[in-house]
Amino acid sequence: MYDQWLERARRRGAKYADLRVQRLETNGLELRNGKIERVVEGHEDGLGIHVLVDGAWGFAATNDLRVEAIGRVLERALSLARATSKRSKQKSGVAPEKSYEASVLWKPKVAPANVDPSEKEAVVKTMHEAVRSYKEVKSTTGSYADRTLGQEFLSTEGAHVTTSVTRTVAQVHFIAKAGPRITSRRVRVGATKGFEVFRDVDVAKKAREGAAATVRLLKAPASPSGRLTVVLDPELTGVFSHEALGHASEGDLVAAGESCLKGRIGDKLGSEIVTLCDDSTVPGGFGSFPYDDQGMPGRRRVLLEKGVVVGHLNDRVSAFKLQMHSTGSARAESYADRPLVRMTNTFIEAGDHSFDELLEGIKEGVYAVGSRGGQVDTAKGSFQFNAQESYLIKNGEIAHPLRDVSLTGFTLETLANIDALGKEFHWGDPGYCGKGQYVPVGDGGPHTRVKECVVGGSA
Repeated sequence: MYDQWLERARRRGAKYADLRVQRLETNGLELRNGKIERVVEGHEDGLGIHVLVDGAWGFAATNDLRVEAIGRVLERALSLARATSKRSKQKSGVAPEKSYEASVLWKPKVAPANVDPSEKEAVVKTMHEAVRSYKEVKSTTGSYADRTLGQEFLSTEGAHVTTSVTRTVAQVHFIAKAGPRITSRRVRVGATKGFEVFRDVDVAKKAREGAAATVRLLKAPASPSGRLTVVLDPELTGVFSHEALGHASEGDLVAAGESCLKGRIGDKLGSEIVTLCDDSTVPGGFGSFPYDDQGMPGRRRVLLEKGVVVGHLNDRVSAFKLQMHSTGSARAESYADRPLVRMTNTFIEAGDHSFDELLEGIKEGVYAVGSRGGQVDTAKGSFQFNAQESYLIKNGEIAHPLRDVSLTGFTLETLANIDALGKEFHWGDPGYCGKGQYVPVGDGGPHTRVKECVVGGSA
């Protein structure tokens, strides 16, 4: 029934047009200090139309799927494209790609819709009770959410792709205090799965371990500062992969000259032991999907191979600008947002060292675990991360906890300073990436040793 709007777009001057029709079913609840504060249940239907007219794009969306409303949205998108074309000096387009017809419905083993709300509440309460077993934990907030997104994608090139994906997640955020010192942490469990994720993971154990580490930090001394050897845990390796390297590999930033990787395809920029990938086909990966929001199939993409830049992440628009192919990296937060180039599950491949081997020979260094935020400048290629928890490495052994550790550096220099990778690979907690829009992502890797990383701490 939606083909008529694509045909009308073509008759009204669009060189290319596509539309996404979505139905989002959501269930969620929020707790504060163990008591339910809010329960959310519902669904939302909507449609977004993207058109290319005279070398410029127009996009419009609606949650009203009546015929007259869709007609108005199409006219709005066409009008925006024409107005943009008059002002734009550079003409845009779409890279030529194969058009797909497919229906892929990822059905969870345990559909959240079939799970009693009391079980969902119990997951968050279990996490709350686990962290509150420590007297230093003073307050908690927790939440549960499951989202099933059904989408139909059509284009004037003949693409017709229907998908359905379910994601389920629970988390607890808590504040701990001892004397004048206060710190906080979030523990999150989730996957592109159904409620079975909470039957595969011991959420109480995970929350308790997070609380124990946080309480230890309240009594920890400050970190030494300077250029030190640092061992990153798999989660922080994943954060570095995503923030410092993944964003710099996004084709829209490369095309706009806002990436330190612009013009570097084929250049050796890092240690030959480093291979960086982005893969939307990882089973259960929080950033996984069967087809992207331009109807391109999900796939594994190698961005850095043995230290050499071999590719970028592209949607069809950035691929047109860079004269490349789409990597199936177009993602939008909802039907009401136009797709952007985004990561999915980003990681560094494992190496061949044991954890003890990574520590060998380090007279004084830092073992950094997890991330509590930071900032990245993709154009300059610089970053600053704050570790969730950290430990002093002394004479090849873990000595004691450290507090408030930050890591600072330049992406390309850090790549060259990676001199050993662990043999065990782990994914970090599921996350959400913001780039004007929020989308679910995963990241991970092995333990990673970086020589001469700039470390800072509080007094």
